[in-house]
Amino acid sequence: MRYARKCDITHEGMNEGWCWGDGSFYTKYESDTVAELRDEFESSVGVQTDDELLEWAVKEDILYWTEWEDEDDFLYQEENGLIIEIEQ
Repeated sequence: MRYARKCDITHEGMNEGWCWGDGSFYTKYESDTVAELRDEFESSVGVQTDDELLEWAVKEDILYWTEWEDEDDFLYQEENGLIIEIEQ
């Protein structure tokens, strides 16, 4: 299997998920994304529901949801259960 990105939390390959900033950090699962947002921003934005926190982060251009489908976007592949970078 080929993947466009690798989750910075789970280290799993991903072809859809949350892109932070201009690609400085990636999260595959919403629960991990919310946990990271709470760790970094909860004290400054106050307690919110998960959905409100995600909506706030998108509006503030902290992150966005995306899907990668173009073969040129694939940077990783799974080999023997490991996610390794594809040699370009």
